[in-house]
Order: sequence, then structure tokens, then C-alpha cells
Amino acid sequence: MSAGLLAFSRAARNLFGERAGFWATLALALNGALISTARLAVYDGLAWAGMAVSFWALTELARHDHRKWLLLAVIAYVLGTLAKYPTGVMLLPLLGILTITRPKKASLDLLLFGYLGALTAVMVLLPWREQVAIYFQWRLTNTPSFGVTLPMIAFTALSFSLPALILAPIGWWLSRGNRLLGAVLLLSLFLWPAYHILRHDPVSITKHLTFGYLFAYPLVGVALAALWGARKGEFRALRRTVTLLLVLALAALGISQALRADRGWPDLRTPARYLLEHVRPGEKLLINESWPFIAYLYAQGRILSPWDVYDTYRVTHGELEEDLCEVDWFVDVRGSFSWPPEILQQIEACGTFRPVFSSTSRVVNIGSDLRYVEYPVETVIWSGQ
Repeated sequence: MSAGLLAFSRAARNLFGERAGFWATLALALNGALISTARLAVYDGLAWAGMAVSFWALTELARHDHRKWLLLAVIAYVLGTLAKYPTGVMLLPLLGILTITRPKKASLDLLLFGYLGALTAVMVLLPWREQVAIYFQWRLTNTPSFGVTLPMIAFTALSFSLPALILAPIGWWLSRGNRLLGAVLLLSLFLWPAYHILRHDPVSITKHLTFGYLFAYPLVGVALAALWGARKGEFRALRRTVTLLLVLALAALGISQALRADRGWPDLRTPARYLLEHVRPGEKLLINESWPFIAYLYAQGRILSPWDVYDTYRVTHGELEEDLCEVDWFVDVRGSFSWPPEILQQIEACGTFRPVFSSTSRVVNIGSDLRYVEYPVETVIWSGQ
């Protein structure tokens, strides 16, 4: 994410100048969604860096008129998309930027971008075509709502995007000679909120929002640079005081949102430590909130493969070949990925499982009344041995 932020800074500078680039980078670095995503061990960071480098390369192409920058833009875009397939939708603002900044050469540029992008993607995806097909089939049929309503999705998008929604339109209005380009950047802000609202999909919304911010925040920089003003001018001290207070407000909002996001998942380190001490290689585990446990168990060699852990999706879709009663461990994290009642009933009916450990973690998430609430999540470990 730091590498992507550096590329973003150069892109914003190329488009709107040094001062706007500085303020845009500072404002984006203080965004709560960006801070939260940077702190997570997820592939969104690699995808974000790829899109940022592609964005920067296109601005360099506009400045220097050398298609080595187009090649870099294509490679970075493809790598970003391969890191996380849905982020390929950011092709829309990238092609918009390419078309507007190079109107006389856009036709050939677009042709080369499409050809090189398709060639690179096919080279990489051809050996993985079965895996990719399985992924898209799974993604289209697996959209858990976790009880999140459309107002909750819209409120989340609004709360994290509020600074950009206020300042980016001002930046667009002030970029008088670049309003068409500014419109492309501004509209990018709405791509992911529209996606999540139309699909009623709350999964990864804060991470996805950062891809829209990547293109919209140069306009935020334009607005802040204009408010800061030149070295001399009327109300210079007042304008600079207001700018600094606004940046402090952005910092307070972003840090508070990031800290709250940190508590959006239960702290599973204690139950994971228990399993590290008792699980032996070759044993099978049923864990509904599986990924934090897999990270510990596989890294420490307590499981032979990440696939030794079966989550709710894999069990309900018939991927567990053994009988439920033959599994060695059953973990019930009573949070987002709840076990279906029929599986809990089967585990209890086995007569071989006994609870051996439990812990409780307090998490914070948005409630149906659009207020953030704190509630306990209990984790119970059952041994089938």
C-alpha cells in the first residue's frame, strides 16, 4: 500500500501539480479505509499497488509521449487484476484517462493496451483456467449477506467516502481546464458503492472503496491546495488555519474509522494458540471462521495443508468426504460465518465430541439502526478424540 501511495502521489502531481499532489497524498494517507486495508494481510494491497502504478504510468505517458509507459501501465494493471479479479473493473477510469490525456493517439494506445493486456492475461491464466472458472462459479453463487441490509451498506460507503464526496466535487469545479478528466476521476468514486448496493453485497466493501479513492483523491488535493492558497493573498492566515484544521479533522476521522475496523473481527489468537498446542499433523478440523486459524496452524506445521480445515461453505457443498463424526476437531466461532443448525445437531448426535476450550472476544460492527454496537463473540472448541 505504501508503494501504491507513492505511485498515486506521482500521478496526482503529474495531473494537477506539486501542491495538489502533496495535499492529495496527505488526505488519502489519512483515509480510514486505506489505513485499515494497509493493516490487513490481504491481496487487495497488491491489487491496489498495481492499479496505482498503472495510473501513474498513464500520467507519465501523457507527459513524455513514450509508449514504454503504456507497457508499464498494462503490466501493472494485469498484475493488479490477477491479485484480485474484480478489481479489473478499474479498467474503466484507466482507459478514460488514456483517452482524454492523449486524444490524438488514443486509438492506437487503446488498441495496444487491449492487445498487450489480453496477451499477458492469457499467458498467465491459461495454466490456471480450471481454477479461475471454479472461482467465478463460486463467487457468483456465494454472496453471503451476514444480515447486513442495504441501508447499512450505503451508510458504510457514505461514512468512509464523506471527505471525498465533499472535497472532490470542489476539486472538479476548480480544475477548469481539465473538467472532462476530472469527471472521469470523480465518477470513479461511485463504481464500488454502486456495485455493492446493486448486488446487496457487504463483503470487502471498505477495501473495495479504496480503489475508487485512488482516482478521486487527486481532486481532493486540488480543493485543499486551493484552500491553502498561494504564498501571498487575502485572508492567507485564515485560509491556512482552516486547511490545517480540516486536515486534523480528516486524521481524526480516518484513525477512528481504522481503529473501529480493527475490532470488526473477533480476536481469535487465544483459541488459535490452544489448537497449536493440541492439533497433530494429519488431523481434520471443522472451523467456520477458518482463515485466522489456518494462518497459525499451517505456518507452524500443525496441519499438512490449508485444505485440512473445512469451513461452512466446503462442508455444505459436499467437499468433506468423511463422516462428520470422524473429524478430529470442531470449532464454533459464534459470529458471522455461523454453522447451519443441522450441522450442529449432527455434531451433538455423534456423541464423541466434547467441549474442551472456550473464549469470548468483543467486536464492534454497525447495527441495523446504523449505529456502531459492541457485542461478544464466543468461540468453543470441541474435540472428537
